[in-house]
Amino acid sequence: MTRLWLITYDISDDDNRQKVHDILKDYGKRVQYSVFECHLSDSRLNVLRDRLLDELDSADSLRWYPLCSWCSTTVFFQGLGLPPEDEGFFLQ
Repeated sequence: MTRLWLITYDISDDDNRQKVHDILKDYGKRVQYSVFECHLSDSRLNVLRDRLLDELDSADSLRWYPLCSWCSTTVFFQGLGLPPEDEGFFLQ
């Protein structure tokens, strides 16, 4: 079972920012410059958190927002971009 996560980052170092981007693209879909939507099981979430922690400096920011099934169906979209791909189930 997976849950939809919205993951954002603000990383000052260009090399570290690229590494974080490269890691996240293996786990989800980039929806804005530093924002990803990822469907993650508990085990993949833990692996991803560990991998990203290795790339962060003390001045960097990484935020994780879990989206419940109700939240994910009520996201409002304007402008460019597509809704997250629904995997058919969510954990709450």
